[in-house]
Amino acid sequence: MKTRWEYLEFEDCIDKIVYTNKIKRKDFLVKGEYKIISQEENYINGYWNAESDLFKIIKPVVIFGDHTKNLKYIDFDFVLGADGVKIFQPIDCINTKYFYYFLKSVKLKDLGYARHYRLLKEIKVPLPPIPEQKRIVKILDEAFAAIDKAKSNAEKNLQNSRELFDSYLNKVFANPEEDWIECFLNDYVKFIDYRGRTPEKTTQGMRLITAKNIKNGYLQKEPEEFVNPNIYDSWMTRGIPNKGDILFTTEAPLANVAQLDTDEKVVFAQRTIIFQPDPKFFNQSFLKYLLLSKPIKTRIIEKGTGATVKGIKAKLLKQIPIYFPQSLAKQERIVDKLNNLSDEIKKLETIYQQKLADLDELKKSILQKAFDGELTRNNG
Repeated sequence: MKTRWEYLEFEDCIDKIVYTNKIKRKDFLVKGEYKIISQEENYINGYWNAESDLFKIIKPVVIFGDHTKNLKYIDFDFVLGADGVKIFQPIDCINTKYFYYFLKSVKLKDLGYARHYRLLKEIKVPLPPIPEQKRIVKILDEAFAAIDKAKSNAEKNLQNSRELFDSYLNKVFANPEEDWIECFLNDYVKFIDYRGRTPEKTTQGMRLITAKNIKNGYLQKEPEEFVNPNIYDSWMTRGIPNKGDILFTTEAPLANVAQLDTDEKVVFAQRTIIFQPDPKFFNQSFLKYLLLSKPIKTRIIEKGTGATVKGIKAKLLKQIPIYFPQSLAKQERIVDKLNNLSDEIKKLETIYQQKLADLDELKKSILQKAFDGELTRNNG
């Protein structure tokens, strides 16, 4: 039970602090005595040395991003390097870490868009006595440390599984054998180029595929965009793709590769080229794996141009040297091995991703219990 718990309005819980001396991004240092704080998820994004610009506070504090709604607990000296960051320093009767954990339990991103304190002013903060606040913090610190360790292990296993597949893939294509044909990409591959075109979008209708849907090795459904089906014949004049054709992004990002996964009519636009390999010489999936391999991807990236966003011109892409077994049966055997390994890796990834999701849910559950009074009851 929540015995002796009071509730305060959010604004009554904090000292509002006015901050100055924001540092421009161009002046950020790679290393320095003080960390520069921003409102991004990776909230430490630079360093600073000038002590005169140090934001003077009594540590610890909680920072909040007006735009991102990210929360961070800060217990070190720092400088403020970005607009849109609010510093919450609780009043004396509130433990700062307790205050941080409570705000983490609130689904801030579901409260709608609002800057500054308008987002939080309706929140009432439960306040047990300070000893109970400290006990809750201790329980949460220990629980979250264990959860974070489990997440780290799951993330490491997930990364290892992906690296295992990449290692095998790169080994297959690193040293072409004597019976492999060497040629340029466009010698046996037809280019269907829908770059530079943007159809009028609708709320429903025929599926539109752009570079945003093409990821490294798979076609992503999101973002779901549509066009009027009546435009298909007039729009798709550069060529009609077939299921299994290879989709390639020419910039932002460069060299993502996936396969078209449907027989349904779809419309293409924006930074996308479709590769149709000659079936007498090339297995479609073999071409996908070839383009995903490091040896070929490196050749493509090296031909890319652009200072901020790297892209490749079609005429350079067509002249990328590639190689493949002359025997279609040999290509298919390689594809079968890669498909089988990919399927096993995906099973492992599903297990690890579910583990990560479960751990995130466990964190939310523990936070909910903490501010329902259950942790103090069970551990008092």
